[in-house]
Amino acid sequence: MSMSGHHTNRKIKRLDESVINRIAAGEIIIQPANALKEMLENSIDAKATNIEIVVKEGGLKLLQITDNGQGIGKDDLPLLCERFATSKLTKFEDLESLATYGFRGEALSSISHISRLSVVTKTKESKLAYKAHYMNGKLSNPSFKSTTENIEPKPIAGRDGTQIIVEDLFYNLPSRFKGLKSKSDEFARILDIVGRYAVHTGHVGFSCKKYGDPLHQLNTRPNAPLKERIRMVFGSSVANELLHLDFVPTEDEDGGHMGHKAADLGLARVSGAITNANFNYKKKLQPVIFINHRLVSCDPLRRAVNAVFQFFLPKGSHPFFYLSLEIVPQHLDVNIHPTKREVRFLYEEEIIDLIVSRIHKLLSSVDTSRKFKTQTIVTKRMNELEEERLLFGDDSAQASQTPSLKKYRQENKMVRVDASQSKISPFLSKGVVDPESIKREFIFDDSTASVADDENAGSFVQEQQEEEDDDSVVATSQRTQVVVNLASITSLKEELKQFVDKSLTNVFNHAVFVGIVDPLKRICCFQYDVKLFLCDYAAVLLEFYYQVSLHEFCNYGEIEFDEPIPLRELLEPIYKLDNGDVALVGAAEVIANIVAMKEMFQEYFQISIDQDDNLCTIPMLMTKIQPDFRKLPFFIYRLGTKINYQDEKQCLQGILRQIALLYLPEPFDDTQDDGASKRGHIENQLENVLFPELRSQFLATRNLTRDVVQIADLPGLYKVFERC
Repeated sequence: MSMSGHHTNRKIKRLDESVINRIAAGEIIIQPANALKEMLENSIDAKATNIEIVVKEGGLKLLQITDNGQGIGKDDLPLLCERFATSKLTKFEDLESLATYGFRGEALSSISHISRLSVVTKTKESKLAYKAHYMNGKLSNPSFKSTTENIEPKPIAGRDGTQIIVEDLFYNLPSRFKGLKSKSDEFARILDIVGRYAVHTGHVGFSCKKYGDPLHQLNTRPNAPLKERIRMVFGSSVANELLHLDFVPTEDEDGGHMGHKAADLGLARVSGAITNANFNYKKKLQPVIFINHRLVSCDPLRRAVNAVFQFFLPKGSHPFFYLSLEIVPQHLDVNIHPTKREVRFLYEEEIIDLIVSRIHKLLSSVDTSRKFKTQTIVTKRMNELEEERLLFGDDSAQASQTPSLKKYRQENKMVRVDASQSKISPFLSKGVVDPESIKREFIFDDSTASVADDENAGSFVQEQQEEEDDDSVVATSQRTQVVVNLASITSLKEELKQFVDKSLTNVFNHAVFVGIVDPLKRICCFQYDVKLFLCDYAAVLLEFYYQVSLHEFCNYGEIEFDEPIPLRELLEPIYKLDNGDVALVGAAEVIANIVAMKEMFQEYFQISIDQDDNLCTIPMLMTKIQPDFRKLPFFIYRLGTKINYQDEKQCLQGILRQIALLYLPEPFDDTQDDGASKRGHIENQLENVLFPELRSQFLATRNLTRDVVQIADLPGLYKVFERC
């Protein structure tokens, strides 16, 4: 077989450049309104103050736009329709500081590939106007036929500015006609685009009419007030119920729930107009949204603003609003879509929260003057205001002067408050998290108390201690409160305050327990606001019990044993399990160290040891929480070996850490026989005792930030579902 045979059977072929350009143009210009939008923006960029549009057959037969802008120099005309030829961008980084509409140099190029394009233009410096014809991005002759001759723009009479004439749009792209609606619908789209720019671009006068029709469908004068422009475009029913919005965020204004200040968000100004609560329109009016003077569709902003209006308007009614946002160019990405209809900007959620908050305040401030058809509705509304005043606890004097500020509904930021709704715990299963990725160790000062040590404690515990049940102890807490003035305790409290993480403390102060994820690694799940977190509850409770011990120092309750337990018997399991890996301190030395300090243990910690070296009581931190009695051997051993009794501060801190470790719940495998009951017991304690205490008095320290991980938030999930 010859080589030529291979070429004739080849299925993949390189497209001709003219075909590529035509396809690209079809992606950018999908309907006449797109072509008009591109040309409108060019005219505004050229500092025009008057723009006239003439349309024939919905823009397919003729689309003519005339402006009185700066015009185009004769020398620039040959490059006018070259793809990627632009006067507004020289390097990619210029996108970060863009202040014009067009920047890619594609608009006129694209139009010239799918229509017959003519341009008449004149600059102020030029004595003559020049007319040029374009086809496929290059200069053409007036008959729009390809030729090899050098075609120059022709001098003609004309006024300052530019006129662009687009004829026979999509003549060479018949497939595009299938996606178009009727000619009247296409003209309505063109009129809508012109109207939106007429509302926003106050210094420019716009006129739009059908070809051959003496009457203009739209006509606005330059520098007209915003209310007049909206009246000309959307009618008197909208213009008569407008509230003007114009603000510059203050330096210290709250920039949303993430803790950012408005000054950090890059939002320079927000202006526009919204209809008030008296505007009652059953048909949806698409909002007018401009970001950095670019007409865009910002769906998150549109949904958030509509959510505010849902509270103020009757069911089935829709508002109108026009918003213009000015954001620092460095925070804005305009190059994400061929039509430039969509943009992305940093701190989107925080900026939207800020705008929505201002709109909510504006609507609330004028809501007292709403119009109602019958007196019964007025009475009902006053009853609602009174209910809100009682619910939110407003002062009566304040309530008489100003109505209570109503809270609008935003579904993506709502917290479940109905206890009858199903909880998330049934959906949690074992093995959700890789345990090794969250395992942590905590070493504290010279006391060296750690979560890792707690996990090892079980290896020192024999069945002798497992036989210790709840009947063997008696808890008492009837002691007179003692005022503590020890300098070392005061110092420890000050150190704790300096180590606090305020944002994490706020999370725990509003945390709601969800369920245990992995009892073997002591990982649980909790909810804060509309966010879901995983945390190592062993690390959190170790710090919490230490803080309780420090706060209640010298004022603990007592857990008294029915029968005193000899210290030597308590220590026996440790030595029985000694495999020689660790050099253990002898029992006699351990007991001697503890007995030597028993007066201090009794006075400060309610750890009482009688004259026969028996353990009689241990401290009780909380009435509804018991320590893990199987850890007692480990607890006693460390008191006799790991505490620095020569330094008061280190000594007290070390003992407080050991008490916290004694109360820490042990890890367990819930697949074992008693695993289900253990899980239920600990979940009950976490949900009904410990998390309520964490909310009321816990100070989260900075070292815990690595043990609390946000795994989901409701706004984020909404964004995921929106994409699905």
